[in-house]
Amino acid sequence: MSDQQSNCETGSRTSDTCCGAGAPTLIVACSGGSNAGQVSNSIMVELDKKGAGKAYCLAGIGADLSGFVESAKAARMVVIDGCPTGCARKALGRYGIDASQYFLVTELGITKVHDFSRLSEETAIALKAVLEKMSSSR
Repeated sequence: MSDQQSNCETGSRTSDTCCGAGAPTLIVACSGGSNAGQVSNSIMVELDKKGAGKAYCLAGIGADLSGFVESAKAARMVVIDGCPTGCARKALGRYGIDASQYFLVTELGITKVHDFSRLSEETAIALKAVLEKMSSSR
C-alpha cells in the first residue's frame, strides 16, 4: 500500500495526499481495442459529464510525458480497465501511482469480445454498476 493510499484510508487529509482539499480527481481508461476497452472509455466520459472527475489522458502517462505523470501523481485517480490485463493500472504503477478507485469492466457484467455492435447497451450496464459502487463507497 502506498503512503498516498494509506493516508486516504486512515482519514489523513493534508494537501499533499490524494485526499487533500485541492487534489483533483482524474479519471483514466484503458480505451483498448475491444468492446471492454471502448466501454471503459465511454464510462470515463460519462463520469466526467456527471462531474465525478476529469477525463484524463492515459496515453500521456504511458508515453512518459512528465507533465501528465506529475499531474497524475498529485491527483486522486479513478482507473477504469477493460479487461484483467489491466493496462491502465500497470501504466500508473510504473510511477508508483495507485488508484483511489479501480473498476474492471469485465467484472461488471461485460464479456470481452471484438464486437462493437452493443457498446451503448454495454456501457449503460457497466456505468450503472460503477455508479452504484462509487455511491456505496462514500
